Amino acid sequence: MGRILVVDDERSMREFLAICLKRAGHTVTIAESGTQAMAELAQAPADVVVTDLRMPGELDGLGLLRAIRAAGMDPEVILVTAFATADTAIAAMKDGAYDYLTKPFKVDEINAVIGRAMEKRALVAENLALRERVAGRVRMAQLLGRSKPMQNVFELIGKIASARTSVLITGESGTGKELVARALHTEGSRAGGAFVAVNCGAIPDELMESELFGHVKGSFTGAVADRTGLFREAQGGTLFLDEIGELSLGLQVKLLRAL
Repeated sequence: MGRILVVDDERSMREFLAICLKRAGHTVTIAESGTQAMAELAQAPADVVVTDLRMPGELDGLGLLRAIRAAGMDPEVILVTAFATADTAIAAMKDGAYDYLTKPFKVDEINAVIGRAMEKRALVAENLALRERVAGRVRMAQLLGRSKPMQNVFELIGKIASARTSVLITGESGTGKELVARALHTEGSRAGGAFVAVNCGAIPDELMESELFGHVKGSFTGAVADRTGLFREAQGGTLFLDEIGELSLGLQVKLLRAL
């Protein structure tokens, strides 16, 4: 089954689709606007995006489709609307939509369309894997390279991507440490979870502990509400601690115990 993102400004429709798709065995995330959908996709890629065509805000359904393609993301996008016209359907297909459904639709209909979209993704992935096996892999997540050192990096990522362990990534600034971290995330068993990145050098020490581990309301001056820490937010996914050497020694000790 796949990872599905449902986008609709109507709460009832979001919840209806989420329930139906979860019953079909999919992992479902919901968003109430195109902007929120893009943020969700940045955190956790989806196999299929089911979005309403008409939504208020900066991005309607077509705008979301175009933003997804402009960002280089590759989920199959299914547009649904109660205001279908030939022009909008043609525009959606030209912009790369997988399919276009008119409300009201039956549950079996949306399940069938998503099933076909998942089959297409599986075939594309299989074809890509076969090509890479023949030519030598040149891409992994957002990493590109045909050289022997890059092939060694790809091989190492493949070996440890699904291991339940902490990984230390070293290298000069600008060499792609976060890209390696994202590849470890997308290639492994945690790909369906969130990828949470934090620049340890950009947050003051006095706030960093709260950011990592969270806090409860009233635990210190300024703690006006409970806060979930980054460790909890990344549960089931990947937490990338960039510039970890910038943390104070005291905080590094606490972090070591958590890791």
